Amino acid sequence: MKKDRINKTIELMKKAKLDGLLYASSANFQYLLDANDYFWQRTCMNNIMGNSNSRLVPEALVYLNTKGEYYICCIPALKDIFKDHKNVFISYMDQMEDTMSQFITEKNIGVGFACQDYLIETLKEIDPEIKTVYCEDLLNELRWIKDEDEIQIMRQNAQFTDDAVRYVCDNLREGMSQFDAEKLLMDYGFAHEIPDFSFPPTCGFKTRNTKAATDALSFSRDTKLTKGTAIAFDVGYMNHGYCSDWGRTVYYGKAPELVKNGYHALQAGQQYMVSKIIPNKTNINELYGLVLEKVTELGYSDYLRYQEKGMLGHQIGIDCHEHPMLNNAIDFVLREGMVFCSEPKMFFENECYMRVEDMILITKTGAEFLTKFDREYFEV
Repeated sequence: MKKDRINKTIELMKKAKLDGLLYASSANFQYLLDANDYFWQRTCMNNIMGNSNSRLVPEALVYLNTKGEYYICCIPALKDIFKDHKNVFISYMDQMEDTMSQFITEKNIGVGFACQDYLIETLKEIDPEIKTVYCEDLLNELRWIKDEDEIQIMRQNAQFTDDAVRYVCDNLREGMSQFDAEKLLMDYGFAHEIPDFSFPPTCGFKTRNTKAATDALSFSRDTKLTKGTAIAFDVGYMNHGYCSDWGRTVYYGKAPELVKNGYHALQAGQQYMVSKIIPNKTNINELYGLVLEKVTELGYSDYLRYQEKGMLGHQIGIDCHEHPMLNNAIDFVLREGMVFCSEPKMFFENECYMRVEDMILITKTGAEFLTKFDREYFEV
């Protein structure tokens, strides 16, 4: 555990008048423990903690009190993962209530999203006097700013994702299906012992003048690759406890000039936006307008999507889609150490769905692309 991370958490707990924090397997669990080798189930399937939680009963828990004492409770299968930590209690799932009663004595306890109902019910069983507070967002302020270790991991993950997609592009073959292309991404991960994807990846085939090309987001994994097919990649890998998220569109064959120039306009908008970022001054709600400014200058504003809401992307870190989101409704000034994904999109009806998505680090003086895939590469 990183001592400064724990001390800052305790300060937040005291400010919120909490005596303790209890998190099941989740991003906050990993953040507190700095347990990057522990594989927990990401929220990618319910997208930013939606209406369901697949981990109804936890396999691991961490409890921290304001005295700086922390305790881990986990099932026997995980005991080796936490062997270097102190105060580790091994328990079977159906005995966790009894196990936790050995170290939870405080009365005002914050709980997170993962297994929330279970945590609340179990704490009441331990002591009916315990009051619980929903605290999934308590650590957001800390997690927004990445330290050097986190940035290095995310830099490596971004490079890995660049390389993975280039591998797929180099192995595209006419007649292969969208499923085949997506399997190449999976096989590349297997070959490099990557634990999982950040979310279900897409290599979206959209062949010009077909039914699929009439709608921006309809894809079929059975679609076969032919000349005149745009391929919209959306892929991220999870490694060393952190996620990547990456997007590009490439074109199989010779692209129409409208589409090809549109791609370069979208890339120019992305690069222009990043060049204008000033840490501690630029607001998230300004970012989409910067992309739109450049795209409009190049004559492609009619094709840029989500202009009304200015939807552009999200923060990224331990989980893939983290707050704050990037859109016109969010009032948040960018700060050094933040990492976000900007993903402007275009749609050319009957031709192409287009995306450019990059991981971007806010530095002391500006912003830096962590994803460095060749921006001139479009026609395969």
